[in-house]
Amino acid sequence: MSRHVRAAGALVAWVAALVASGCGGGGGGGDNAPPTAPPAISVNSATYGAGSPQRLAYDQLNAARLRCGFGLLAQSAPLDQAAAAHANYMSLNGELGHGEDPGKPGFTGATVLDRALAAGYAPRAVGEDLSGASGGSTAADAVRSLMAAPYHARSLLTGFLEVGLAWNAVASFDTLTAVLGVPASAQLQSPQGVATFPCAGTTDALARNANESPSPFPSNPDAQWGQPITVAGPESLRITSATITGPSGPVALLVTYGSGATADPNATFTDGWFSVIPEVLQPGTSYAVAIDYAVAGTPGSARFSFATGPR
Repeated sequence: MSRHVRAAGALVAWVAALVASGCGGGGGGGDNAPPTAPPAISVNSATYGAGSPQRLAYDQLNAARLRCGFGLLAQSAPLDQAAAAHANYMSLNGELGHGEDPGKPGFTGATVLDRALAAGYAPRAVGEDLSGASGGSTAADAVRSLMAAPYHARSLLTGFLEVGLAWNAVASFDTLTAVLGVPASAQLQSPQGVATFPCAGTTDALARNANESPSPFPSNPDAQWGQPITVAGPESLRITSATITGPSGPVALLVTYGSGATADPNATFTDGWFSVIPEVLQPGTSYAVAIDYAVAGTPGSARFSFATGPR
């Protein structure tokens, strides 16, 4: 049986805000958010070797982003370098996390921004996601697990343009390191209208997840949940109702985080981002989703089905 652990990085670090304030920060949207571009539907071919962990992770992530309207990510050699450097640091020191100590072996930068700059990447925005698992999970499984962890899904679906990936052993865990960025001269990409993950055509969602850091349920360290529905749209987006229905009827929703819904304890699901988190789902099962919403007061809806994978 696989055991997964995840450590969330800053979802988006706005470099302009970092320079202006002199301190680290996360989040997205608001007055600091730059203009956005339509989602990318083509990028240059990646050079990851066929069947390599990096290729498996890259293909899994891009297939999900393209299918659901969030736009493709291009491979970035400097971000690959930053990811590999931090993966090496974690492996040398046997610790999974986003920080680095300059007194420890393999140090290349205290933060993901520092490491991106050290690799020669000049970003407008940069983020990092980590997933460690024991039990023979693949790099594609690591992406599936991250996409079923609310804050990591939010990060991986943000309007980054490029990604760098590394895969190695950290203590007893096979670990995926993903560093995502937007070059300083570019705009973030953004869905057209309202987008969701999963969406129609998703057939390998995770039925059960747990162990996210930070936790979506801080008062319950043993919390488990099913595949969350991540919803993204304009800052004025408000969800008015959400249901998930399986073969046995309606699925209980643990919470919906977002503006106008339950306040996110980690202040991440705001500014047009929502997470609809159900109870644990069944593997190999199809679910129908119905979401009603309003954008600037104008009603809309999303109706689709997705399926969980076999495990």
